[in-house]
Amino acid sequence: MNTKHLGLKLLLIGLVCFAALFNLETSPFRYLVPAAPFTDSPGGQLAGDTYVYLYTGGLIPKGLMPYRDFFDHKGPLLYLIMALGITIGREAGVWLIQSVFLFAAAFFAYKTARLLTGRRAAAAAAALAVTWYSLGETGPDTFAVPFLLAGLYSLVRFVLSGWTIRRAEAFGVGVSFAAVLLMKMNLVSLWIVFTGTVIVSSVIGRRFRFLLERTAFFLAGAALVILPVLAWLWLKGSFDDFVRVYLKFNLTDYGDPPPFGNSLLYFIPMIFRRTLQAAVHWSLYFCYNLPAFLTYFFLFLYEKNRPRKILFGLLAAMVLLSVHLIGAKGWHFVYYCYPMTADYLIFFALAFEFIFRIAARRRITAAVLFLLLTAPALRALAIPPVTDWVKRQWILHADPAADLAVYGRPIRTDRGALDLARYLRENTPPDARINGVGCSVYWYADRICACPFLFEPEAKLPQRGQLPLSRFRPLSFLPAQRSSRLTFYEDGNGNPPEYIFEQRRRNPRIGRIAAGGKGSSDELETSPEIEARLNSGYELVYQNGQYDLYRLKPR
Repeated sequence: MNTKHLGLKLLLIGLVCFAALFNLETSPFRYLVPAAPFTDSPGGQLAGDTYVYLYTGGLIPKGLMPYRDFFDHKGPLLYLIMALGITIGREAGVWLIQSVFLFAAAFFAYKTARLLTGRRAAAAAAALAVTWYSLGETGPDTFAVPFLLAGLYSLVRFVLSGWTIRRAEAFGVGVSFAAVLLMKMNLVSLWIVFTGTVIVSSVIGRRFRFLLERTAFFLAGAALVILPVLAWLWLKGSFDDFVRVYLKFNLTDYGDPPPFGNSLLYFIPMIFRRTLQAAVHWSLYFCYNLPAFLTYFFLFLYEKNRPRKILFGLLAAMVLLSVHLIGAKGWHFVYYCYPMTADYLIFFALAFEFIFRIAARRRITAAVLFLLLTAPALRALAIPPVTDWVKRQWILHADPAADLAVYGRPIRTDRGALDLARYLRENTPPDARINGVGCSVYWYADRICACPFLFEPEAKLPQRGQLPLSRFRPLSFLPAQRSSRLTFYEDGNGNPPEYIFEQRRRNPRIGRIAAGGKGSSDELETSPEIEARLNSGYELVYQNGQYDLYRLKPR
C-alpha cells in the first residue's frame, strides 16, 4: 500500500478516535485534555433529551416497556440500543456503542466520498462529517447517522455503476432503512429518494425482474430488523401502545404544521428572525444547508456526465426533502441538523477537492475556504479551560452575584440535580414512588418516576382519568398548561407519589441562568394549584439551590 495513502487513513482513524474520546457527550474522557465541546444545554452536563433517553432506556432492564409503562414517542429501537448500553455499563456502555457507530459512519463516509473524489478529499470529508456529527446529542438523530451514510453509499453506487445493485447490497439497504424507521420515522428521506430512483430507472429500462428481485431482498433486510422488534413488543404486551403512540400519535397528533417561513429558517434564518441567537444557531448547525443545496443544484444544471448529473439532482432533492420532513411537526433548531450529515457528505468531498486543487496557486483563498468549511466543527477542538471560561462568563452575565464555586470544575449547572439525586439514593427505598420534572434526577438517583409522562413540564394528560398508560388514548391532549394531575399522579390503587420534587419556585438565580440573563423563567414557577396541594398534603424534607423535595404526610 502507498505510504501516503496509509497515512491518510491513519489520520482519519486518529480523528475518529479523537471524536469518540472527547466529543461524544457520554464519553468518560470528555472532560479530560485535550478537548471538550461546549455543552449547549444550560440545564445539565448532558443535553436535556439525553437524560430522557438514558432514563427510559434504563427502564427496560427493570422490566418496564415503552409506550405501555412510560410515554415517549421515539422509536423502539432507540430504547433497545440505550438499554443495551446501560446494561453494559451505564453512560460508558452507551459511549461504547456510540463509538462503534462513529467508526461505522467514518467507514461509509470515506467509501462514499471516494466514489466521486480523490483519497485526500474523501478522507478530509469523512473526518469533517464525523467530527461535526459527533457533537450531537445522544439520541435517535445521531444513532441514525451510520445507517444514513450506509444508505447513501448504496445510492451513489447504484447511480454511478449503471443502475444496478447487488442482492446483498439491496438487503443491507433494507436493514439500514428499517433501523432508521424504528428510531425516528421522519429521517427516511434518503430511502424515499433511493426507492423512487430504483423504481423509475427499472421501469424505464424494462427491468421488471430485477426490480421485483431487489425489492424482495430489500424487504427481507427490513424484516430482519422490524420483525424481532415487533415480536418483542407483542410478547411484552406493548404492541397496541406502540401503534397508538409511535405510529398514530406521531403521524396525526404531534404538534402543528409550521409556517412556511420556518422551513426557510433552515437555509437563511436572518431574513425571518433577525436575532443574534438565530444567526449563531444557524452558523453552528444549519450553515451547510444552503451551500450544499446550491452546489448540488448547479452541478445538476451544468454537469455533462449523465449519471453524475442525475446523482446531483437526487442529492439536491434529498436536502429539500430532509428539511421538509424534519421540520414537518414544528421548528427544532439545534439537534435535527446532525442526521443531515449524509446530505452534506458529498458537498464536503467536492469542496475539499476544489480547495486542494487551488491550494498550490491560491493559498490564501484556499485557507479562507477551508476555514469557512470547517468552522462549525472547530468548536470540538476547544480545550477545557477555554470552554469552562466561556461558561463562567455566561453565568456571570446572567447572574453577576453568582457563586461560581458551587458549580465546580469543569463547571456544571446541574449540581442541584446531582445533590437531590444523592439525597434520594441515600434516604428513600429503591421502590419509592417519586414524581417531578427532571430526568437527570431520576437517572442519577436510580429511581423510577411514578408518572408515565415523566419528561413533560407542560402537562399533556389524556382527558379521561388516570388509568394505566396501556389504556390511555394519547391522541387528544388538554391545552398545554401545568397540571396537578401530572404532579400528583396516582397509581391504579389510588396511591399518590410518596415524594415530589419541584424546581425551586421563584428562584431568580436559576431563572436568570436558564433564560440567559433575561429575567426569570416562567417554566420554573409552580402553579398556585400545586402550591396549595403541596402545603396541605406534603411536608418539605430537603432543599437545595435548585430543588425542593416534599414527602407525603402520614395519614
